[in-house]
Amino acid sequence: MIAPMQPTARGFWITLTAAAGGAALSGVCAAVVVSLYPPGSGGASPAIWGAVVLPVAAALAIAGALARTPGAVLLNSAAFLFPQSVAALGVFFLFAHPGGSGGETLVLATAEFWFKVAAAYAVVTVLVGVAALLFRWVRR
Repeated sequence: MIAPMQPTARGFWITLTAAAGGAALSGVCAAVVVSLYPPGSGGASPAIWGAVVLPVAAALAIAGALARTPGAVLLNSAAFLFPQSVAALGVFFLFAHPGGSGGETLVLATAEFWFKVAAAYAVVTVLVGVAALLFRWVRR
């Protein structure tokens, strides 16, 4: 018999799905904005760029809403950041350094790169924690 999924695990999988969907939708929106307003054309207004940020912000809110414990905050932060990291690394390899492996300087092997990844995780963890606290406050 299959045991029911723990709330923390369910939150992780829902957050991972929402973050992947948010990253994909955000990427599509960014591609549309850049195609409508190519570099050098004056650029799009900040309100239009809001459409790019909104799917990721919604996924972040979902991560916070589903985090009920400190462990869930850490787990949902990782679930939120994973699709974003995969997308960023994919763009990096496809466009920034077509030769792969981080290019000539092997940027993926530098301490600075991993420090930035750790900083991104710290920021996301703080944001998910704040969202979790806000949702807890609203529920009361």
